[in-house]
Amino acid sequence: MDKQYRYFYEVARQGSIKAAADKLFISQPSLTTAIKKLEEQLGADLFVRKSKGVELTEYGWVYFRYVQEVQEKHIQMMHQMSDMKLRSGGKVKLGIGEAWWQCFGSEAVQQFTKQFPNSSMHIEFGNGLSMLHHLINDDIDLFVGHEIIGINSRHRVRFIPLFQEREAWYVRPEHPLRGEANIADKAKDYPLVKVTPDHARHGDVLTEEGAELFTVAAQNTQVTYELDSLSASIDMVKMSNAIMPYTSEMEAYFVNQGLALLWLNKGQLGQVGIYTKVGDFTKPTQALIDLIMKKAES
Repeated sequence: MDKQYRYFYEVARQGSIKAAADKLFISQPSLTTAIKKLEEQLGADLFVRKSKGVELTEYGWVYFRYVQEVQEKHIQMMHQMSDMKLRSGGKVKLGIGEAWWQCFGSEAVQQFTKQFPNSSMHIEFGNGLSMLHHLINDDIDLFVGHEIIGINSRHRVRFIPLFQEREAWYVRPEHPLRGEANIADKAKDYPLVKVTPDHARHGDVLTEEGAELFTVAAQNTQVTYELDSLSASIDMVKMSNAIMPYTSEMEAYFVNQGLALLWLNKGQLGQVGIYTKVGDFTKPTQALIDLIMKKAES
């Protein structure tokens, strides 16, 4: 952080010129001169001098928030550069949905750690849009999820298809709709559990048309429970009459967890695959992609 910022920030935190000078290992007169020079440059008093120290003025609070933001961005940049060095040395950052972790992701990672025992790993769980957002910002190297329609072409990403799957609905075994006819119509009367739902804040990765489709899909007059945890979502289904849409690939897992299949959408297929950025991969990243592809096929 710039010296001027650092001096001001420490005085604001300590509420005392003397205490800040001790922390910064400079003399009190030097720090006082630096603060006065900063105030002259800005044309505003940043501190009110009191008998027991100093307090921020209204102008001081504005500048304090600005310096805080600069510091946070600096820390973020240093972390990103450090992370890039680690990744060039073999670290791999994977994003994946909890379903695909259960189905084949954990086995692929287990095999990967045996092949590359000296490679570090970062594994992040979440929904497709958030993972795409992290990929574009270089926070992850690849992610496994559903194909996303309407990605803005300025984001140079590639999609490697793995397989197709169908959506199913899961409920508690005693759910009132079990054994009923015309389930699709009656389901609207029951709460809906959304597991790790997409958020509008990640919609900037889409085209205008894609963002519009996302907005329309997100509109729902039905009571919804949104949870960022698969295990918590299972608990919510067990304790209520809620319906949880999720991939049919997880049927055996959910039955083992005490849920029941209510309905299977046989007429619509979803494409699951691996998203990466366009370009060359490190040897460990390519190996992980190959392992995921192999495990997903089996």
